[in-house]
Amino acid sequence: MKKLWVVFAVLCLMGVAQADMVINGADPGAAWNGWMNVFETPANGGGYLWGSSWGAADLRAGFDGAGVLSLAPNTNCYNPADAYWVNPDGSGNKDMEANFYQEWSGLAGQMVTFNYTVGTNTLPAGYIAQAFIKVLNPDDSWATINIAVAELTPGSGTVSLAVNSIANPVTQVGFMLRGLVVDPASEAAATSVTIVPEPTTIALLGLGALVLKRRK
Repeated sequence: MKKLWVVFAVLCLMGVAQADMVINGADPGAAWNGWMNVFETPANGGGYLWGSSWGAADLRAGFDGAGVLSLAPNTNCYNPADAYWVNPDGSGNKDMEANFYQEWSGLAGQMVTFNYTVGTNTLPAGYIAQAFIKVLNPDDSWATINIAVAELTPGSGTVSLAVNSIANPVTQVGFMLRGLVVDPASEAAATSVTIVPEPTTIALLGLGALVLKRRK
């Protein structure tokens, strides 16, 4: 049976004004966003083409009933009748960078740490899978002004980043999968990287700490 413990501790420390954020695990109940960036293939120079908001299903990112997050190569853009997406030999003609993330505002000057556990990574050679923390500046055309990444290899992982002290930073924390669009019937389409569930904590540390921990 699932139980929920909420612990609030006030630390008697004078002069501590800031709070740091620690996120443990990929929570299925959190507010996740999707964004796809599209690039030319490495053979065609790899240049950036465009990006837009995408639904999780189109990213091929989602949680199963046990809370396992899977990230898989893009298939929904595969159209052999469209040379924009598919080469004459059937190979993908675009490099797809799927971003699945949570987002916060108002963390200027704080340290953000993201802890997670990778279960498996069966992605084909050439695919990139990373955990990331990004800081964007909405007052400068949403430019990414700071980023930290870690490769998604099986086992425990962590990534940390100090949020820039600007007026309106937006901090994104999540996962990125980049690689060619693939045929839904191909072996590559059946590969994935998985993030396994663990006790989920979002903690604000400093003058006080709020810790939410979920266990089975």
